[in-house]
Amino acid sequence: MKKIFTILLLIVVVFSCKQPEGFHEAEDPIDAGREFLRAVLDGDFEKAALYLSDNSEDKDLFERYKQYMKNQPQKEKLNLKSASIIINNIQNVNDSTTLINYSNSHTMKPTDLKVVLSEKKWRIDFSYTFSGNMKDK
Repeated sequence: MKKIFTILLLIVVVFSCKQPEGFHEAEDPIDAGREFLRAVLDGDFEKAALYLSDNSEDKDLFERYKQYMKNQPQKEKLNLKSASIIINNIQNVNDSTTLINYSNSHTMKPTDLKVVLSEKKWRIDFSYTFSGNMKDK
């Protein structure tokens, strides 16, 4: 009986874990930004998506970006995977919004990332990267 209970418990634990290996909730906006960017550079879009704001605009944009990246040459993907994240500037707009200007060591293109506190979790406002719009979500 104890063996059956242990097996059932193991099955429940395995199937209840929907987060990719290595995922953890971000403790602060910089942690969220870094985890998101590292996952994107590594091509781990499943993990990166867990850091996205929960709205259709961000999800749609991220899906298009993911498809674009999947069509890139393998050499480009490897270059991005080995790239380092370079933080150029961090601006705390308020208690729940932080802007991170970053580059990666492969492209060296400065880019902005907006991180927002939503339901006590730090999430990426992915649409900001393309629009620069500071509207609240």
